Amino acid sequence: MKGKIALNTFYTLGIVVSVVGLKWAFQNSNYLAVGLLVATTLFFLYLKINIVKEVRSGIKEKESAGKNSAKDQTN
Repeated sequence: MKGKIALNTFYTLGIVVSVVGLKWAFQNSNYLAVGLLVATTLFFLYLKINIVKEVRSGIKEKESAGKNSAKDQTN
């Protein structure tokens, strides 16, 4: 779980750096860099969405396993 949190932080940093780079590239009319930075931003967003989905499903599995074990103990 700690590794996924670290990856999520890295992906967020990547998105922020890409957006700042996009601003710089637009101001300097460097359209090749704009294209590259748009691609990297989309890639980091894709990875971030996937890791958030994994973490949510992991949390739900742990909660359901905890509820099932609590039911077993009461019976």
